Amino acid sequence: MKAIQNDNFIQKYDLNLGTYYFYNNYIIAEIKEGAIITLGKLYDLIPIVQKHYGNGQPFTYISDRINSHSIIPTDYLDCPLIYMNNFKGYGVVTYNQISEKSIEVEKHFSQRPFHNFKNLEDAINWTRNEAIKQ
Repeated sequence: MKAIQNDNFIQKYDLNLGTYYFYNNYIIAEIKEGAIITLGKLYDLIPIVQKHYGNGQPFTYISDRINSHSIIPTDYLDCPLIYMNNFKGYGVVTYNQISEKSIEVEKHFSQRPFHNFKNLEDAINWTRNEAIKQ
């Protein structure tokens, strides 16, 4: 992942599902190729999210889908992030039409704002200019 200017980088974590980059107001997730995301597989991520944003700092979760992976859309209904009042939404960066179509299904299960972007820069700008100001 290329460096992001003008944002406070906190820390990089290599976890079972993938690599997570924590910034002041957002997390960028790069999930491993072929991974299947389930709620159970998020348990190593959630304590880290609490550590960095548990003080009420507004943040978004940006999934940079550079690798093909899958998620069970109904898991959005009980994702631990939705219980954090400072969690402002999901941004998903897709790079092909197949991924875009799956996003349309996922979006219906999200209980927070859920937006699709064509590039990472647009997702980050959404966080800076809209999401965290809600």
